[in-house]
Amino acid sequence: MANLSDKIQVSVEDLEEMLGVFGLPEFISKAETRFVRQTEEIAQEVACKPQIKVVFVSGPTSSGKTTFTDRLVSQLQKHGKKAIRLSLDDYYSLNALHFDEDGRPDFESADTLDLRLASIDLAKLVSGDEVKTPVFDFMTRTRVESKDPPLSIGKDGVVVVEGLHGLCAETTGSFDRSQYLGVFIMPYASVMADSRLLDSDDLRMLRRIVRDVRHRGAHALTTIDYWPMIQNSEQQYYRDYLTRADYHVNSFLAYEPLVIAALARNDIADALSAYEQGLLAPSVFMERSNVKKDFADIEKAVAKARMLMNWLEQIPQARETFVPKTSILNEFLCL
Repeated sequence: MANLSDKIQVSVEDLEEMLGVFGLPEFISKAETRFVRQTEEIAQEVACKPQIKVVFVSGPTSSGKTTFTDRLVSQLQKHGKKAIRLSLDDYYSLNALHFDEDGRPDFESADTLDLRLASIDLAKLVSGDEVKTPVFDFMTRTRVESKDPPLSIGKDGVVVVEGLHGLCAETTGSFDRSQYLGVFIMPYASVMADSRLLDSDDLRMLRRIVRDVRHRGAHALTTIDYWPMIQNSEQQYYRDYLTRADYHVNSFLAYEPLVIAALARNDIADALSAYEQGLLAPSVFMERSNVKKDFADIEKAVAKARMLMNWLEQIPQARETFVPKTSILNEFLCL
């Protein structure tokens, strides 16, 4: 059973000090090295245990699962293990959706995944077979045929499975406990001013805002309006998946508020400006809603956005060009 690792606390004063001429590069290096060290520890254990055939990576939205998984695959390959990534996001099946009381479609629960097909493909891969996996296009929100060659790990390789529900019983249940390792990844941190300014949930929402604007065609108010659905869904599995995991990876980088907060603030400001001018595009997450509304509750979303703006204005900023090309933050940035 994994426990949440030590919570990282960073103050606005700490962030301001980082912006010194020599402070920021050193601070970034330390934060990135800490994250790499967590990845290497897990890779070493897997490499030393030939009975491990699968690593299941789970965690709530905007935790950095994809980048962590890619880095873990690379580390395993450096240890001489053939390793591939299998993303559960590619097994989305949105034919039968559930909705909350405000009409938000539930894109977060395990019911939205074709776990039967994912389990079949995973079993084939572990058996040494080649598998042609599907691909889910988040811009069109449809599953498309992959143009990549079939996946295979041969006889002695490892499949690293990542997704919100990477540690649900449906994905792990067909394997003996000795055959897999479980990883729960989530940023676990607070940004402090006179009191707590941002917590882990806020930090993930900021990451999600930045990513949705740049990669999923959704403005900031769309993400904020949809966030209650994400929170409600996560509460149903968060503790269970953490309990199933062997490791918790804290994906927070102490310098990230300098970059993410600044970008999110601009994205929120753009969305609020469009709202005030009557030019705000409807929420892309409400396109499949069971109610004919552009947003679940735009007034609450706007109020939350304005509150976030007040918080984010207290955080100093740095250009995203300071972020290393190998950083987990690039999963949310458009670099």
